[in-house]
Amino acid sequence: MPPPAPLPDSADVINGRGEMRYGRLIWKGLCARLAKRQPEPQVEAQNYTISCWNCLGEFDALGAVWCSHEPTNPTKLCPFCLRCFCDASEQYKKAFWRNAPARVLEEIQTLAKSKDRIGDILIRMKKVTIPQLLEALAEQKHSGKKLGEVLVAKGLVQQADLEAALKTQGVQTLADTKGVAYAARPVWEQSNPEAILQYILTLAARRGASDVQIEPKEDAISVKYRIDGFSFRVDPIPKSIQGAFTDKLFEVFRLDKRCETRPQTSRSTTTLADADFDLIAQTLPTAHGVSATIKLVNRATFIKDFATLGLDIEDRVHLMEELRTSFGLILVTSPAFNGSGTTAYSIMSYLVHAQRDVVSLEAPVHWRMDGVRQVEVETGMRGLRMEEALRSVIAVRPDVILVSSIPDRETATLIAQLATSVLVIALLPAQTAGQAIAAFMALGVPPPVASQALTTITCQRLVRRVCVICRQPADPPAAQTLSLHGIGAEEAHSLAFFRGKGCPTCNKVGYRGRQAVFEVMTVAPEVRGGILNGMTGEELETLAIGGGMRTIRQRCLDLVREGITTFDEFARLRL
Repeated sequence: MPPPAPLPDSADVINGRGEMRYGRLIWKGLCARLAKRQPEPQVEAQNYTISCWNCLGEFDALGAVWCSHEPTNPTKLCPFCLRCFCDASEQYKKAFWRNAPARVLEEIQTLAKSKDRIGDILIRMKKVTIPQLLEALAEQKHSGKKLGEVLVAKGLVQQADLEAALKTQGVQTLADTKGVAYAARPVWEQSNPEAILQYILTLAARRGASDVQIEPKEDAISVKYRIDGFSFRVDPIPKSIQGAFTDKLFEVFRLDKRCETRPQTSRSTTTLADADFDLIAQTLPTAHGVSATIKLVNRATFIKDFATLGLDIEDRVHLMEELRTSFGLILVTSPAFNGSGTTAYSIMSYLVHAQRDVVSLEAPVHWRMDGVRQVEVETGMRGLRMEEALRSVIAVRPDVILVSSIPDRETATLIAQLATSVLVIALLPAQTAGQAIAAFMALGVPPPVASQALTTITCQRLVRRVCVICRQPADPPAAQTLSLHGIGAEEAHSLAFFRGKGCPTCNKVGYRGRQAVFEVMTVAPEVRGGILNGMTGEELETLAIGGGMRTIRQRCLDLVREGITTFDEFARLRL
């Protein structure tokens, strides 16, 4: 099949992931292509034909449109399924660049070498396209003019666009709208290391950041914030104050300066922006100095009740009934960084208020909770192993044992055995509740033991909420795109499509806040029988759905239907 015609440069890019509406998608024959081999980029003489990592459709990457997910390091956009390579595996990306023709490599090198951030910002603002930026960079190289001057002279942007770009610093840059206007640079230039660190943490608290990343580079110190799953940056700290700033960081968090070459962890409690926070600092040695990640935990909002977490009333009632029992195993699961730890602490809070005697084994302890005997289990060869800690807890005879991880077969088997006489809550990474059972059994727990121990499995994802300030109706995706996500015409008709335009409230990304979406699987007799018969996670999930379980996918589509989140967010989660 010949490759499709290249997309025009003026194609309408919808968002930062590079997705776009493409009026005439070539769909005929796609099902046949889906049955082909795994995608492996290939080089042809006159073009660069590759197979899309997502839908396996073949197209000419040489003429395909660049996405705008990362303007200085973009990837190509598949015209069939509208997915860029940003979500592809590292192996796929390496193969793509290893075989890429000289023209593609030259373009990506031009973008990567550009030191002028204005191009990056204008692309994120959707004022110019990647091809237009490449053309302007080539002219800038020969003329020696500033990039902004070249863009204005070519009629691609107006002077007002340049001023707005410089003022807002682009979509992915965090603007401080209190104290110092628009940029942090005056703070770096006019303050001492202690004031700089205080500014970084206070700004993080004001803007609702969960983490701050401080990373030394060759010529500066990068500062990034993580807010609702997005990464934001402020102006880098000058390299000249790195030594004094690192010393202050070690002093504030009481870290050992003599151990700079080893990872260290410490915690502190402070007040930021009129709220009390627990700060957990993790340092790592790098080639350019000590990198630090600081996690911020708001003491007033961290512990949530089950309704605030996002559990529907039926799931809340079932979970609370299981937590009142005297024995059994409850698995609390999610993919990494999707809030299962927060759910576990909320469960412990509920148990404490119910006057249950709780012992938790955590690696590490992220939150000190009154009423719970918390044991920090160290990882590594020299630390106390989880199985050893668990055996030592048996003599205490608590009502409930919480285990923050299941690292090996011995721990998993012991947990299953203990669950026949005590209530055990264990955290486990998994994509779905069905896969959680499969992962637990893959640790080596015999099916008869697992089927008797397991009572309930929760699984969750964090879904970004569309900003209520700048929310506006959006055109529905193409029928082919909906079909790719398993959504037929009838179901699509019931959905509501919105998007966030971007405003100061949401840091110009269109989303503000996140909500957990749950599925709660009850180990009913039919599921118990499936475990005994060695069924897969998918088969167990089918049994649970037949018994009335609503999946994360169904609940996320409900949020799309209610206008709480966007279809793009649903697609991002690959449910």
